Amino acid sequence: MSHAQILVGEPDNIRALANVLAKGINCLNADESNKENPCGKCISCKVFKTGNHPDTFYVTKSKQNSIGVDDVRDQIIAPMATKPYGYTHKVFIIDKAETLTPAAQSALLKTIEEPAPYGFFLFLAPNEHSFLPTILSRCHLRKVMGSIKVENPDLKEFAADIVENIYKLDIMDAFALYRKFETFKDSKETLLELLDSIYHAYGGKISTTSKAGQAPQAEWLDAISVITHTKNILSRNGNTQLALELMLTKLARNEVAQ
Repeated sequence: MSHAQILVGEPDNIRALANVLAKGINCLNADESNKENPCGKCISCKVFKTGNHPDTFYVTKSKQNSIGVDDVRDQIIAPMATKPYGYTHKVFIIDKAETLTPAAQSALLKTIEEPAPYGFFLFLAPNEHSFLPTILSRCHLRKVMGSIKVENPDLKEFAADIVENIYKLDIMDAFALYRKFETFKDSKETLLELLDSIYHAYGGKISTTSKAGQAPQAEWLDAISVITHTKNILSRNGNTQLALELMLTKLARNEVAQ
């Protein structure tokens, strides 16, 4: 996994993914090759759920319109000079990274080019056009799924119902819900569209609570992790039935939130 990533897309979605990645990077049980699937059970994951993880840093701008050199020095370069406080890595989430001034990006260049072994950087922006070529060349660019406009009213209603009610279901209900998924199994494109819609709905919930100054519910972050993992399996032509059954069972059991 690249130590420096630029996540581009809609704010709700890239913030949600950044939180999942930040949680997974310090997860004590996550596979090194799949940091998008944190266990939700280790001490690091549990601390992350409180919104006060000591090795996750949310970089903010001190001026109204931009993230400047002083912000970068005080909130990224200075903290990077010391090792993680209690876990394996320090993760810096730079929201609205499109507001980084050219001087601030230049100040970051050496830190990204010669990172400490414990440093991870997640830049969040609507697109990559505001970044200097020197920054782009040293980061992994990741375009996150955008907003999904569902034209099929049945599909739209189904997605909304899942988001609102999945945690109320028991295991038998989850299998009943899977049978509804089978309605769309003949169209891989529709299944992926449905997963994108559910993902976006959770992202909206996370964004709303974040704007209100509250920590998002851990279940929402964990659900996004599970949905992303399922979508990756389907995109690689994996076993559709097994992937969907496992996703719904995990969500219904609240396994991801334990």
